[in-house]
Amino acid sequence: MARNGLFIFIAVGAVALFVAITSCLYTVRETENAIVIVLGDPQGVVTEAGLHAKLPWASVIKIDKRNLGYNLDRPMEITDVNQERLTVDAFARYHIVEPLKYYQSFSAAGRRDTQGLLDAGQDAIRRIMQNALRQTLGEVTINDIVTTQRAELMHRIATRMEQETRKFGVEIIDVKINRADYPEDIQQTVYNQMISARQEEAQLIRAEGRREATRIRAEAQRRRTEILATANRQALEIRGEAEATRNCIFAGAYDGLPTRISSVTENPKAPDQIGVDKTAGDSARVKCVITDPNAARDPGRAEFFAFYRSLQSYENALKRDNTTILLSPKSEFFQYFNNMEGKSK
Repeated sequence: MARNGLFIFIAVGAVALFVAITSCLYTVRETENAIVIVLGDPQGVVTEAGLHAKLPWASVIKIDKRNLGYNLDRPMEITDVNQERLTVDAFARYHIVEPLKYYQSFSAAGRRDTQGLLDAGQDAIRRIMQNALRQTLGEVTINDIVTTQRAELMHRIATRMEQETRKFGVEIIDVKINRADYPEDIQQTVYNQMISARQEEAQLIRAEGRREATRIRAEAQRRRTEILATANRQALEIRGEAEATRNCIFAGAYDGLPTRISSVTENPKAPDQIGVDKTAGDSARVKCVITDPNAARDPGRAEFFAFYRSLQSYENALKRDNTTILLSPKSEFFQYFNNMEGKSK
């Protein structure tokens, strides 16, 4: 019986010792800070990980020191500067940089355990985020929110939030807008308006394109006309020069005079020029020069040249079948037909 009593006494003592030891020791992980509370009074923050001792009647509150996140539980509706409604969903990343201030800020509301403090902190961040979203996004237009100033607006929201969260020891790392859209009850109306606006814009662009195409075609037609006119003028000049050269050659052959063809930049007809084609006008650049001003005209060559040109005229006039020519027999055209010696009258 005595042995049983001794065994019970030892067992009770071991349990009491174990309870005493466990109530005097606590552990701190790498991912958390600890606050030791003695009779409701915080004694300080333990930041070093490991096993630590405390008074048996002291309590320990653990506060996460990792980067934490908060997402709006549901999208909130805001009004932009033009009084247009918009539904916004956002989230924030934050870090508890002052655990003691964080505990003191929320413990007065009865949140004195780890999970209660976390919930209280996120409730405060939710209210601050909603106010910051309303204030910041209410100063700009929907277009600024969706496209042009999105990054700048998120930075401004984070700055406004941190001004408030620093009061309870929280640093805002980042704020992101997940989605910004029109409320469901007006989405279809807004989309129809956007479609109409884009269609109108497309019509304006097409009209501008047609106008520009007409201008380009007109310009191309003008350039074409100028190019053709220049080409025709140059062709006439070239033909005129060719005619002048031809006439100079014929003139020399007809009269039996020695001639030379040269090019000039100006074209007033000089006394020693013969056979310059008048169709070329002032643009003709051919000069027919008699190389020997004292040379005499050769009647025989002139007669042969006239006979040769007459043969060419006969060939051109009679080269087609069923050709009918009504001329007087005494016409100059038949001078070689009427003279068997082949001489003109």
